[in-house]
Amino acid sequence: MRTQLRWSLLWGAIHGAGAWSAYAIVEFIFSSVVFRLTRPYAVFTAWHWRLTALLLVGYLLLGLMLGMGCGVWLYLRRKSDYASATTLTFVLSLFLNVCVAQGLRDGGAALLAVAGLFMVLLCAPSWQRRLGWLSTPWVISGLWLGVGQQVGLLHLGFAQKFSQRSWLLAALLAIVAAAAVMIGRRVPVRTFRLSGFSCAAAILLLAACAILSSDVSASAEANTSPALETSRPSVVLIVMDTVRADHLSLYGYERDTTPNLRALARDSAIYTNAISASDITLTSHASLFTGMYPSWHGAYCSPPEAAYGREIAPQYPTLAELLRKHGYETFGAAANLYLRADFGLERGFGQFRIPRPVPMLSDENRHMFRRALRRALSLAFNTTQFDRLYALGADINAELFAALDRRARPNEPFFAFINYMDAHFPYVPPEPFGHRTRITQDDLEAEQEQISHGRSDASVYRRNCESQYDAGIAYVDAQIGKLVDWLKRHNAYDSSMIIVVSDHGESFGDRNRVGHGNSPYQNLLHVVLTVKYPHAATRGVITAPVSLIDVAPTVLSALNLAVPPNMQGKALTDSAAAKRMIYAETFPCPVMHPLECPKGCAAKAIFDWPLKFIASDNGKRELFDLDRDPDEHRDLNNQGQERAAELAAELGAWSRALPARTHGAKQIDPEKLRHLEGLGYIGH
Repeated sequence: MRTQLRWSLLWGAIHGAGAWSAYAIVEFIFSSVVFRLTRPYAVFTAWHWRLTALLLVGYLLLGLMLGMGCGVWLYLRRKSDYASATTLTFVLSLFLNVCVAQGLRDGGAALLAVAGLFMVLLCAPSWQRRLGWLSTPWVISGLWLGVGQQVGLLHLGFAQKFSQRSWLLAALLAIVAAAAVMIGRRVPVRTFRLSGFSCAAAILLLAACAILSSDVSASAEANTSPALETSRPSVVLIVMDTVRADHLSLYGYERDTTPNLRALARDSAIYTNAISASDITLTSHASLFTGMYPSWHGAYCSPPEAAYGREIAPQYPTLAELLRKHGYETFGAAANLYLRADFGLERGFGQFRIPRPVPMLSDENRHMFRRALRRALSLAFNTTQFDRLYALGADINAELFAALDRRARPNEPFFAFINYMDAHFPYVPPEPFGHRTRITQDDLEAEQEQISHGRSDASVYRRNCESQYDAGIAYVDAQIGKLVDWLKRHNAYDSSMIIVVSDHGESFGDRNRVGHGNSPYQNLLHVVLTVKYPHAATRGVITAPVSLIDVAPTVLSALNLAVPPNMQGKALTDSAAAKRMIYAETFPCPVMHPLECPKGCAAKAIFDWPLKFIASDNGKRELFDLDRDPDEHRDLNNQGQERAAELAAELGAWSRALPARTHGAKQIDPEKLRHLEGLGYIGH
């Protein structure tokens, strides 16, 4: 009896591992291989292969356990149909996963119908014999995941864009189903051999992942080439995406998040009261590049005709265009997908790279079992990188270093722009910076929804997110340190101008707001700005308020180049920069908004330091003293009515001078919109 039980456990384990191995490989094809083939700009990364290997091991273990359970059940019933039992258990697991994860919503009904149909057919021996190869885990996985891909695209609203691809996929699924039945009637399924083949294929893929997971980024960092000797200063513009100034130890934050920036600051001017021109990547980067306020350069959200943003008005040159015109080689490497060509932010760059990694999880694969398995794996492993949708800072550095090493004119100056995104939602810094957590992006989005609607206390959300957020800032700081080291190794540090900024900040539940793109308050508008001038010509702490629109004219002035008359910013070395009003604008972008502005509100702010006056299009007016109340908890609008009225008049006069909209909406590729949604830019 014991021998029979052992054999039953063994056969069940082999068939179970075979079923889940087949599913794991087909899922990998749908989630990774197809993604890479249909998006030529996507790249496989070392961390992707490590996570794929972890999933494969998880599926093999899951198959072994479920298969052994089937073996015990069959042993007790004195039966030996291991293939049918393990396949039925496999399909039942898919069915239950959809029931728990999405139910009938978001296309779940179609998936439940497919899984239910297979369970009925597998339970009927007469029908099962007629199914042929259609009853094998390989074909079941392909059909089930194919249907999931179809309903996912339809649910996300891309049916029109992908109609041809959808019809082709539907036709392919029908052909596969018919072929599986026809072939199976002529070539009987040898289930044991098929299970063995599935396990062997999974083990081979696991071995390949082990080889491909070796990290080669260090070699790019260690590369040394001849010194970069130029006759004019080079310019390096670094954006710490989504980094609020009050979370930098350089600015007095209690956690030591920026040791490398502190070292760089010894040779730099530190601007402690820098204000972003807006609260979202597109608009603030456009102001950074053009030296203009948003209403002038035009790159902002404007629903309904340009809900996701307009491109920079073509008549206004960017900093990269101006420097390239004066002989600078221009390079860009960015993690944020908003910097793609659709909005004009790449104008003027000779080379511009946004290495989009192949993701492990995305909105269109919510039906896949890997989301549930990931939660189980998180009990023993750090699975935070499953939520990563953008390149690591180390990958961005590698792109830039490679481009600079291949420079066509090594004796000419260069302009390098780099965008790090590791502090951005969903806050998944790599180890050893980030810590292990079982909270997933799905969990964070659900909590954000509750906070935005005023139904949840944000304190727990804030505590978890800020911890990972700070770790992301520390990781970005480490990458900046490596970039500075690269410049020093290549004898380019002293003569270069190195600017470190952030485009906007982040909200963690304040005023029922999460993320960014939805607030005119300081947690989004107070940003980082440090400038290492060539040969450290200007150093020290500058407390006077400045704006991101000052960066472009500052660069041009430092290089003794003419500043175009359209630029509204002032060179930071100009004494007039400290004696003026500063403005900021926010627009109703497609992100999560609080109940007071369910579809988003436009707002304008005027800074007459230390006073800040905000006027929103919902009629709200607020006045804050930022010296005494930097977190804007005490509205002085009713107490300081006379000063508020004066600032309101100044802001009104400025608003009446806004230019008319002269350029149309940018039609964004739906595929790219889906990527922006994955980064939290599109409300759920």
